Amino acid sequence: MKELPSRSLRFLKTRKKIVMGTAAVFLAAVSIAAGTAIVPSDFEVPVRLANGEVITPPWYVTANGQQVALVDSKEDAREVVKKVAQHYKNNETVKIEIEEQTSAKEMNLENGDKKPRIMTVEEAAAEIAEKEELTVKTTEVVTEEEPIAFKETHEKTDKLYVGQTKVKKEGRSGLKKVTKKITKENGEAVKTDVVEEEILQEAEPQVVLTGTKENEEALFTASRGTEKRGSGSLAAPVSTIRVTSGFGPRWGRTHLGVDLGMASGSPISAADGGTVIFAGYSGSYGNLVKIDHGNGLVTYYAHCSAILAKEGQAVEKGQTIAKVGSTGNSTGPHLHFEVRVNGENVNPMNYL
Repeated sequence: MKELPSRSLRFLKTRKKIVMGTAAVFLAAVSIAAGTAIVPSDFEVPVRLANGEVITPPWYVTANGQQVALVDSKEDAREVVKKVAQHYKNNETVKIEIEEQTSAKEMNLENGDKKPRIMTVEEAAAEIAEKEELTVKTTEVVTEEEPIAFKETHEKTDKLYVGQTKVKKEGRSGLKKVTKKITKENGEAVKTDVVEEEILQEAEPQVVLTGTKENEEALFTASRGTEKRGSGSLAAPVSTIRVTSGFGPRWGRTHLGVDLGMASGSPISAADGGTVIFAGYSGSYGNLVKIDHGNGLVTYYAHCSAILAKEGQAVEKGQTIAKVGSTGNSTGPHLHFEVRVNGENVNPMNYL
């Protein structure tokens, strides 16, 4: 406590204004005693600014010794820190802490100084939060329901071709109640720990049938002029055979050949030597080449992007006659390949 000389008077409390030169000093609850006047230790001496305004020195909010905001009083500085922390609080928050060492520090302000920028508590808290000058670490405990993904099991069947699948039994997701402890820094999750899990409903697996039937969906590489499978003597019409649609029933109709997936522009070769009996556009076939190999055997090459052979031309086995395309009734580049024996369509895969 500071002591000021005074007249001998009885103890009393009053509010007294003392003018010292140009500074007006406000003494709150000054106790005047015989011989002395007692001034509270937290008394702040006002200063007169350059603009003539008289104020008490403002206070800094500091973080690890760095000044981050300036407010009216020490109490305001403490309130700013509280507001920044409360900004990140929600109903699930169980703990809040600020990682930096915070404090309030009085500004060294003297008579004649310019007025500093002093913020309100709300302004200071908002600016600190926006610039993230304080790291607010929160811990939340959250309980919520989450789905449980169903597993998928597979069963083999010879009712489907290789590469084909069919769902035998639909799967069903389960449900669980999960309690988590979430650690956040300035509202962003940095760590999540599962505290407890309770299964509310078990998931049911999905059963999928996978085809094992050969021929129609087989993938193999064929060299021109070399038999690769079956008992026939035809060579593969493209260098790599990938059956995208097999021979037989399809979409309620009969597919008269096989679709062989290939890149547009890939060469198409004659499956055997013979005579070109048609080379041109033919409705849903698009650009089509037909070759008569004798003995009632005829092959079709459809959806071509370009035809290189001419009607009446004699071609050899493996000779390029066209290029893969998507003309006619086609959804993408591929070769539609047919084999006909005495006018009847047969499965081409049995001849390759």
